[in-house]
Amino acid sequence: MLFVQRKFKIYAGFSPILTFCSIGIVLTIALLFNMLQIITYLLFISGLVSFGYYIYKHFKHKQTEVLLEFPLRLFIAIFGISFLLYGSAYFSAWDEFSFWAVALKELVVTDKMYGLNFTDFPEYPRITTLIQYYFNKTISGNLHEGISISAHVVFSLAFLPMICYRRKRKYLNLILTCIVLFVAYQVFCTPIFYTYADNTIAMLLGVSLAIYFLLDDKNQALLLAAIPLAALTLTKPIGILFSSIGLGIIGVNYLFTNTIRGQFLQKIKPLILTGLIVFGCFGSWKVFISMKNTQPISKTTSQITLENITNPPAHYFPIRDSFINAFFLGEQEIGSAILKPSTIQKDIKKYTGINLSFLEDASNIKISALVMILFLASIVFFHRKRVFAYFPKKYSFTILAITMLLAIVGYAILLLFIYAFVFYEITQKEAGELASYYRYMGSLLLAFFFFFSILVYSSKRKYTYYIFTILLLFMLVLPRSFFSNLVNSKPIESVENRLHMGEQFNTFIQNEKVEKIAFMTYDNIEDITLYHLKYELLPVQTNSEPLTFKALTTSYTIPEIKEKLATYDMIVIKEMHSEEIQQFFMKHSIVKPIFILK
Repeated sequence: MLFVQRKFKIYAGFSPILTFCSIGIVLTIALLFNMLQIITYLLFISGLVSFGYYIYKHFKHKQTEVLLEFPLRLFIAIFGISFLLYGSAYFSAWDEFSFWAVALKELVVTDKMYGLNFTDFPEYPRITTLIQYYFNKTISGNLHEGISISAHVVFSLAFLPMICYRRKRKYLNLILTCIVLFVAYQVFCTPIFYTYADNTIAMLLGVSLAIYFLLDDKNQALLLAAIPLAALTLTKPIGILFSSIGLGIIGVNYLFTNTIRGQFLQKIKPLILTGLIVFGCFGSWKVFISMKNTQPISKTTSQITLENITNPPAHYFPIRDSFINAFFLGEQEIGSAILKPSTIQKDIKKYTGINLSFLEDASNIKISALVMILFLASIVFFHRKRVFAYFPKKYSFTILAITMLLAIVGYAILLLFIYAFVFYEITQKEAGELASYYRYMGSLLLAFFFFFSILVYSSKRKYTYYIFTILLLFMLVLPRSFFSNLVNSKPIESVENRLHMGEQFNTFIQNEKVEKIAFMTYDNIEDITLYHLKYELLPVQTNSEPLTFKALTTSYTIPEIKEKLATYDMIVIKEMHSEEIQQFFMKHSIVKPIFILK
């Protein structure tokens, strides 16, 4: 970070996030050329050598300048707090076991992609898992869940020192703002300690916009903003869409607010170079997976066709109605869990004896995307003088507001089409329920919240009142689980079950030649045990799609069942209903080793 700051003469507060993005991009390139481990250690050693050089230079020549400026000291504090909070945490979220944690384990164990029998979502980029890989390799040398989660949190908060740019230092405002931006992840999107990429997508887009509009030299701002925008393309497949939104907002503002009539080609070069950097990163990844991957790519936006849009199938209309209700009325909340009046009623009755029965049947407070948009607008209105100071050119803020609004509307429409035409082909149930809607819609809104929060930060007392009010509002909508998960040093029950499950298999797998297993539930297709096994047993391959005893015995003939199970070395079942399943196998001469989970 010192090297980035001093070599390229940038503000120290920009250095942490730009360094993280640069490390992630370099590690991605190393992954492409199968040099991941050696580049990781070279980066680590070069960092140590650089830091030693700066320390030596500082004390040898008795320089008067501070070795670590305040933004870097703030980052060190964030780093330490993150590891104190999450250094002993464990993976627990569903999608961590369906992809993110498994992809990380594959990288740490083999130092490459496709190194183990893990082929789910083969086109997904790996920049977030590569950052976690870097921390695992350089701190513990092997996979450690607490280090992985801490690394993800540090990366997610590496932008916080940016708020100090050209501001006077006031510790109360700084601390309150850091808390609000920390909490905002859960209010808008997902808890910060989940290793999903959705939070990272929001952060990188917000950071790129903030860098561009904070700096006066727009040519330099374009090139610096290109780094997080390029990293954004390497988060997950939809990252390129968010990068395009960022490029669009920045590009439109650059073209409309700069005098480029004279020497047009010369002045537009920085914008073209920015686009080449961003799309070059994205294109390199696409070439890599097309060369390396022999598995079918999972469904993408190719199902969104003009024919489907102009003549939508019958299932489109109920999904459209649900989406409109979610966007405007909050039928699907933007936020992980909302304050329940019935819970308040129980607490009041418990501690005071007063029974406010009308709260028991009251509707939950719901936060829709529209409410969040109005919330963002109110922030801009409250700080209008400060915000407008970054847009001295006539109509420049109007252009920004229009492009941001178009981005929200366009993204919402695309998200609707993804649910109706892409997700529906994968799972009709999740499409109809708008599964993970708050995550997907919240990512863009969180990006804009981060952007405006960086712009409006101030050391004035008026700001103190503002940020304290925002913190109170966020506390109202946070789930109670947020506070219990804040310091997750002891494994919760589901984590203990997962760890115990891994212990049961360790000895058995070492003694038996098992390469591929099928986990079979009785009738529950949403049993997370399948994904726990996928993570714990790697490199043993686990069935990708849920397999249920009820579905097998009602939908397939005995020969078809035998054929379906033929590729597996072992069947894993739970203790409950195990007798019925075993009797069925014996009755129909289905000869397969069966492992019963205790």
